Amino acid sequence: MRDSRGWELENVYFSYGAAPCLQEISMTLECGRFYGLIGPNGSGKSTLIDLLSGYVKADQGTIRLKSRPLHSMQRLELAALLTVVPQRFAFNFDFNVYETVMMGRYPHISRFSSPAQNDHRQVSEALALLDVADLAQRSIRKLSGGETQRVMIARALVQDTDFILLDEVTANLDINHAIAIMQTMKGLVNEGKTVIAALHDLNMALSFCDHILVLNNGRLHRRGMATDVIDEELVADIYQVSSEVISGNDGSVHLSFKYQ
Repeated sequence: MRDSRGWELENVYFSYGAAPCLQEISMTLECGRFYGLIGPNGSGKSTLIDLLSGYVKADQGTIRLKSRPLHSMQRLELAALLTVVPQRFAFNFDFNVYETVMMGRYPHISRFSSPAQNDHRQVSEALALLDVADLAQRSIRKLSGGETQRVMIARALVQDTDFILLDEVTANLDINHAIAIMQTMKGLVNEGKTVIAALHDLNMALSFCDHILVLNNGRLHRRGMATDVIDEELVADIYQVSSEVISGNDGSVHLSFKYQ
């Protein structure tokens, strides 16, 4: 039987210096699901993404991926298994967009080998899908925030991993590009991949995510099916905002916020 477990976290703690950031995090994240990670600023969303990626190590507790301790995996092994699109980027190189996206193929290219025809095909398809093909020869340092975000998502797509971690990837995007990216991620989940996306947009989470993880004050506040978790009570409790859940005739659900 195929193992459905992705990440397993047991009593995970993490602190920045003396300040606790995440506490008592225990959960199992199953394969083939689209998880939305929500919570107010400072609740620990980006830190949890860092922990799940292996970028930082928990102070206490254990994290396993595919039943193996995450910290025991080598960097190249992790690169073939999961990809991360962070919230911010720092480029210490001046490659063009095409070269930057091609970097996502490196875990699949033998050492001292050049990219094959299939690698170039995947890069070209990802550039077109993310609407950045016309930027292929432009320096990665000379893009807008939204353009850079789409390029880095293209790089994540060509990395072709079973697990994808996204940290606020729609924050700098026009609404059409944000929706297109979420639709793309939903399609990947339907193909069997696992996506965890930290999101501020609760309606995006309701529209695209299967399951919701709610962080508040560094703790796992609630989790469950999206329509069961995101409701007026949660929004008032976590964000101190009044709202109303509206159900459409087509079965869609969205939040209407009360601004006055």
